[in-house]
Amino acid sequence: MEERRKIRCDCGEYFQEGKAKVQGHYLSAMVCPKCGEKTFTLDQVKEGKAVLEMHEKLDLKKKISKVGNSLALLLPEGIKKLGMKLGTKVKIEAIDEKSFKVIKC
Repeated sequence: MEERRKIRCDCGEYFQEGKAKVQGHYLSAMVCPKCGEKTFTLDQVKEGKAVLEMHEKLDLKKKISKVGNSLALLLPEGIKKLGMKLGTKVKIEAIDEKSFKVIKC
């Protein structure tokens, strides 16, 4: 089993796994428990880049449309990267009075 290398901060403490806010999104990062300095491993950079690209394609303001007697929300083409496609079953769940989430079944 591979032993993980410890990374030391300039303040002398060792970084620990945590979260860092980047462009309004929380990403995995290495955080110093003493001074709060943040850094990223190569794997965290790759994962973070993918998350930011996904948000860039999906975080849009959309208008609700009407299809027959139902309301419709058209999803951008980038949703395919999350495994969504025509015919995918989803669950819509209310979070509060102003928001909801769509979960792939």
